[in-house]
Amino acid sequence: MSVLLTPIQYLASVPAAVGRYFTASLTAEPDVQIAYDNLRNEYFKLKSETLLLRTLEEENQGLRELLDASQRVQEKITLAELVAVSLDRYNHRISIDRGLRDRVYVGQAVIDDLGVVGQVTEVMPLSSMVVLITDPGHAMPVQVARNGLRTIVYGTGELSRLRVPFLNQNSDVKVGDLLLSSGLGGRFPNGYPVAEIDDVQIIQDEKFIRVSARPIAKLDRSKHVLLLSRENVKTTLSKTTETN
Repeated sequence: MSVLLTPIQYLASVPAAVGRYFTASLTAEPDVQIAYDNLRNEYFKLKSETLLLRTLEEENQGLRELLDASQRVQEKITLAELVAVSLDRYNHRISIDRGLRDRVYVGQAVIDDLGVVGQVTEVMPLSSMVVLITDPGHAMPVQVARNGLRTIVYGTGELSRLRVPFLNQNSDVKVGDLLLSSGLGGRFPNGYPVAEIDDVQIIQDEKFIRVSARPIAKLDRSKHVLLLSRENVKTTLSKTTETN
């Protein structure tokens, strides 16, 4: 009897087993969907954090380069961040987050980790305006690093080009010459990289040669700059000497 009844019992249990299977499937499907959504959200969250970390890493690298530059200079330095940029054909200026409260002053030299950026032209309580060396109204005295020849570079309104006029036919300049700040005029300290000569043209029947140069500083890429202050260093040195 037991052997004969076993197939009947098995057949009788099939509907219940099938019902439990479908019930379990219907119950598990929302859980699987929820788990999938959670994993997807976690993935995109980690992806966004990775992108942020990459951006922060690049920014930290830039700050480290600025720190290395600040350790090489003799002047007192103040780190500043760009808050606005104005780069049209006739106006090359940036706004920085340092002002009167940080003892910023008009004429203060501004550099980045590579070279001269410009100088402060206007100071507000919490911010300042800086004119770039490529501004068409800007000029600064420089000298050729190779031979000490003094000249002046003018802005052209183009971020990648400076003008070096008033050099006669006998001037000893050539492509690749590095132009440094000469210190004349008292605005820019001596010896900071300004530009590299990238074109020299001798035109017949013209008194002066045509010379152009490429700025060294990252004028269109820098997020941070350094403000140089030689006056404070002199004051500090004087106090140290008096103390000694």
